[in-house]
Amino acid sequence: MTQYVFYQTEDRKTGIQVEPSRYYESGEGFGFSYSCRRPELNTGFIPGPEVLKKIEVKQDQNGCYVDSKAACYPLSFQADVKQQGNYLMTITLYAREEEKEVLLFVGRRQLVWRGSLKAREEWSQSFPVTITDFIPRGETERFRDGAVKVTVISRSVRLKKLDIKKWKGRTMYLAGDSTVTDQTADYPYNPAESYGGWGQMFPAFLNGTYAVSNHAHSGLTTESFRTEGHYKILMEYIIKGDICLFQFGHNDQKLEHLDAAGGYRNNLIRYMGEIRKKEAVPVLITPIARNSWLKNGEIYDDRLKEYGEEVMQLSKNMAVPVVDLHEMSMEFIKEHGLYRSGRWFYPSDYTHTNDYGAWKMAGFVWKGLIKAGVISSDDKEIPVWEPPKGAVRLSINKGEHL
Repeated sequence: MTQYVFYQTEDRKTGIQVEPSRYYESGEGFGFSYSCRRPELNTGFIPGPEVLKKIEVKQDQNGCYVDSKAACYPLSFQADVKQQGNYLMTITLYAREEEKEVLLFVGRRQLVWRGSLKAREEWSQSFPVTITDFIPRGETERFRDGAVKVTVISRSVRLKKLDIKKWKGRTMYLAGDSTVTDQTADYPYNPAESYGGWGQMFPAFLNGTYAVSNHAHSGLTTESFRTEGHYKILMEYIIKGDICLFQFGHNDQKLEHLDAAGGYRNNLIRYMGEIRKKEAVPVLITPIARNSWLKNGEIYDDRLKEYGEEVMQLSKNMAVPVVDLHEMSMEFIKEHGLYRSGRWFYPSDYTHTNDYGAWKMAGFVWKGLIKAGVISSDDKEIPVWEPPKGAVRLSINKGEHL
């Protein structure tokens, strides 16, 4: 096990001492991470040059922190590991004062915990992560990821300790498009104005039972997920007993040869068979619904109906577990209507959710997997994380490949 210590101590035998001035550079082992380059290979947060000038990592006897009382600037740290695979990260935090909302992300902005801390509370919990090769957005070649990453978002919570060790648990792989992928976010962090894929919120629902490896990407179809190399990487790492979730449709429907009953269906059949040959568990997810309406919000316009129906039928034909996210998300949108539903979507977008919407959809998937018998139930309800009430901007079509 490797332990990083972020608090001031004279005991030099206690783990690896991290100074607040230690910033991560590739090949140098560890450090605080605020790189603008290839955010998908770093922590998933994108700092602008002006914002970077405002970020100062501080340290006291309880750990390192960023004073974010005026804005939500993340405290991000990453450390190299000797080899890829699954690791268990035990993260210890300390709150000097009461913190009503603390967000803890790992990897490429995957949320693993959201909660509150009391004044002078020391909190510790373990989370599995998986490290694999990855193809960043807009790239055609694969890049090697070789580091664990943790980001704390709060007013001034201290990162006190980080313990890292190998982990032999199961992995849940995700295959999909922009509605599933690990989206990036700007500084200062605002969940209402950050693109969010439900896959990056999903780890928070699993209570450390699975590591999540998200290979979904913006703009992908059931065809390009394979031809662009993402599926090849997934298949190199997935092993017996792992789970693989597939959610496509938003981009398939734009291509004639990937119609629901044609190329789309055939591609999914092939995926199901190949995952089963690996002795892993394939799961089908119907595509998330759009906030799309006719007559200024009077009639809901279900643009993915045939793709959802095809997935449900394929599930029956192949005896593959299925989560009907399309139906659950559509009913949620219809319940709230065009304008109120906009609170869960990225501003001026009717396809892509913000982080609040991604959290809601991840909850639907989690409940669906329990219902399908893929994962076990702990009898808890979907945790509430609501967007703030206020003015809602009308959702319009602004970019289908974000």
